[in-house]
Amino acid sequence: MSSLLTPQETLGLALAGSISREGAVVTTRTLNQAAGSAEGLLLAPSGTAGQECIAPSTEALVKSAIGFSVVRPMSEDFDSTHHYADNEAVALMESGHMHVQCEGTCVADKPVYVRTVSDGGSNTVLGKVRADSDYPAGGVVLTPSGSLTAAVTTFSVTLSDGTNQETFIFTSDSSPIASEVAAGLVALIDASANFAATGSSTISITSTTGIVEVLGLAGGITITTPARAIRAPGTFFDQSRTGAGLVELRRNKLN
Repeated sequence: MSSLLTPQETLGLALAGSISREGAVVTTRTLNQAAGSAEGLLLAPSGTAGQECIAPSTEALVKSAIGFSVVRPMSEDFDSTHHYADNEAVALMESGHMHVQCEGTCVADKPVYVRTVSDGGSNTVLGKVRADSDYPAGGVVLTPSGSLTAAVTTFSVTLSDGTNQETFIFTSDSSPIASEVAAGLVALIDASANFAATGSSTISITSTTGIVEVLGLAGGITITTPARAIRAPGTFFDQSRTGAGLVELRRNKLN
């Protein structure tokens, strides 16, 4: 009797990292990560000319990610941790449908966010998915430069709460200072129905949806405390669920 799984059996596994429908596109990269990687995680380019892959630790890496690591149920070096080792070839689903572990409640057809920073508690695995941007308790923090130039008197912040996008523009006098810019933008953002903001020298932003995405900054403003999860382009939940657990998602697929 053969021990190999048929394609139909593989599709029905419902394990993290298992491709759940036919028609997926899979590529292979070498893992460049000493600690190894679990399956069902988003991995990004690494190494010379992006020929290797690594867990995403920045927004840029999520935006440029290759795909989700694929489960290998019959691999000779498969163990109970579902683990790819450093320098091992990783199968990555670039497009298709896959079962993955989600950190919490999610809703079908809503965007997938991917962890880039540990929350210091139970959610520590970079590349794992969730349904919001998981900003820290104080919110996403923006900081105007301490050395603003008089030539720049217009300062703007563009935000999304996952559904609504707004741009907030503050115009200063001819001698802008950081506290003036921060206070002006805090007032504008806090007046929104979608966001709340506090701060005198910095701008701490939260939202009613639990999602704060900074889509644009102008005038010498930088992100000093980012969200801990970033929206993965072209990636959506196929299913809804309550609480953490296994869920199906799609990447670079219309449905």
